Amino acid sequence: MKHSILPVEGIQERDIDLILLEEFLTDNSFCEWFVRETGLPEFTECLGARKVIKDFGLGQTDILFSYKSLSKVIFVLLENSLDDSVQNEKYDNYLNKTLKYVTKKQCDEAFCVLTAPKLYCEHQNYFEHFISYESIADRFEFIDTRRSLFKSELLKIASKKQKKMYKPVNSLPVQKFWNSYWEFKKEHSPGIKMKKPGIVPHNSDWPMLYDERLTGINFFHKLRKGNVDATFKNFPEEQEYKIKENLPDWAEFIKHNKTFSIRISTHKIDRLKDFEDQKLKVKKSLRKIEQLRNWIIENKMKLSDKIANV
Repeated sequence: MKHSILPVEGIQERDIDLILLEEFLTDNSFCEWFVRETGLPEFTECLGARKVIKDFGLGQTDILFSYKSLSKVIFVLLENSLDDSVQNEKYDNYLNKTLKYVTKKQCDEAFCVLTAPKLYCEHQNYFEHFISYESIADRFEFIDTRRSLFKSELLKIASKKQKKMYKPVNSLPVQKFWNSYWEFKKEHSPGIKMKKPGIVPHNSDWPMLYDERLTGINFFHKLRKGNVDATFKNFPEEQEYKIKENLPDWAEFIKHNKTFSIRISTHKIDRLKDFEDQKLKVKKSLRKIEQLRNWIIENKMKLSDKIANV
């Protein structure tokens, strides 16, 4: 039975930081769930959590959560964002901090994780590991204690606030690049589909492509990172093992929150620079996407009956 709760009128990022900090430090089951939901290495033991860390002169980390995964020490650098304020420089700082922690042997592996409302998680193009306020609220609601229901309500208030505030703002330079990319792809790789770009926010860096013959698989061209993910959605766990067993040496298996991908390397492309100067890189990248698409089609019987008939 649900308990009556008196919610607050508003909530700030700091409030959510403290909720998460308490859970990391006091509830191993939350740590285990959080790690599993974000696709990080298996949780064995909590080593601690701290708020507002400023290391290496690279800006602040909202929460640094550390844990053991068997014999490895894992650092999780958590960016908690109530709005869509994450930009290139901020994400680069997070990424550079993870590299420095590992290089200085403070941990074995380090990961950047975004916590934000679902709407923002789904529209950002930086953090591969993320978890929404709504998912955390659902967990608290499932536990069904007065304390957990109160926390769930706070996160729901934050999510509703962001939903009212969020309005995608078009970036003319990025929109121009995406339109050039779309036109170029139509001419040189007509077999791979892409929706015509509409509003394109500044952060938009992952054109999504697909082949109508491959149900449940989308190709995300991660321009700035220089790779492509063929992401498999709603495939059973046993298919992950089949793909790992048959993966070619030019591809890599990547586990995401609730999906998984086959990743290949491509050229790094800057959406903020002129398309004409980079179209050869785009052409070569599209050829690699076709190579990956063709491999999936050729191996579909080994991989899954779920992949649509070709």
